[in-house]
Amino acid sequence: MSSSVGRRTWRVAAAAMAAILIAPGATLGAQAATHAVMALIEVVRRTGPEAQLPPHLSMVLGVESSARPTPVRQAIVREGVTVRTFNVRTARRADVVLIVYNEQTRASKAYVISPAGVLRKAVAFQAGGAPVERSLAEARGESASEIEFWTDYAKQARGPR
Repeated sequence: MSSSVGRRTWRVAAAAMAAILIAPGATLGAQAATHAVMALIEVVRRTGPEAQLPPHLSMVLGVESSARPTPVRQAIVREGVTVRTFNVRTARRADVVLIVYNEQTRASKAYVISPAGVLRKAVAFQAGGAPVERSLAEARGESASEIEFWTDYAKQARGPR
């Protein structure tokens, strides 16, 4: 997928997310974060471009039980050599996969989160290498940072009022 399509798609998602995040009566803290993640899932599911998670990654992450690609809708953000994707499984939106890929080192980290933003699984892998499952305790802070990245990005895309 071209980066311009990804940017255009994400702008639509970001604008919708920003409206939700600053809605009157929105609470702060965990409840707001949960609401923001759930809203982002819905926006990406409706407007994100279609893509597929590779079969091996799908199995390692536990979103598929057999070696087949997983259809998703996604939002993509590229910052220098870092590419971030927010993937919502087409068949089951309870499966959300965040992936952070470094194009220079070819290293990736993937997080499976619930619609409430709770980390369910974390994996790290290097291109050509075997995936390494990470403990939830070890990966919890990083996955929270990725969720925060996506919600902050939505706020920034909205711009000042």
